[in-house]
Amino acid sequence: MTIIVFSGLLQEPLKKADMRKNNFWSPYVAGAGLGLTLLATFVIVGWGLGASSAFSLLTGVGMGKLSPEYAKSLEYFSQYLNVEAPLMNWVLFEIIGLFLGALAASLIGGNFKFRLDKGASMGSRTRLLTAFGGGILIGFASRLARGCTSGVVLSGGAQLAIAGWIFVISMFIGGFIVAALFRRLWS
Repeated sequence: MTIIVFSGLLQEPLKKADMRKNNFWSPYVAGAGLGLTLLATFVIVGWGLGASSAFSLLTGVGMGKLSPEYAKSLEYFSQYLNVEAPLMNWVLFEIIGLFLGALAASLIGGNFKFRLDKGASMGSRTRLLTAFGGGILIGFASRLARGCTSGVVLSGGAQLAIAGWIFVISMFIGGFIVAALFRRLWS
């Protein structure tokens, strides 16, 4: 199993020369591209971006194949069982496109490499466990909140939904608190 971790956490600030050397995309170009993509999904598909529902869809379909009676008894997953062609859902193609787009961008920018980003005092096992644990928590929380950060923040914020703005403020506050608690692992 190959694990690719892309990290925005750096131990020291990047200098302009480092930014040029690493061929990072301009945040203005990337932001404009994201905004236009969000606009296109509203116009073409009828709703905004989101990712976590793809994992719920795959879980529901898989559970329906392995244990149909149990899947039907769960109200949350039963919504995915009566769809005629669940694997033709647009959000699955969005996830595939997200992966391929990120791969293409990193290859074009010359930044692609396999690595495990971690602090100097953190072991690989600790890094993998904290990343896995954090992924499980954010995945559960995104479905509990009925949307992930891309769905709630980007799509909700674009529609000026108060829930989107409350979520993004809470996400940043929570991020600062957790970053302060885990900072010693990255030093």
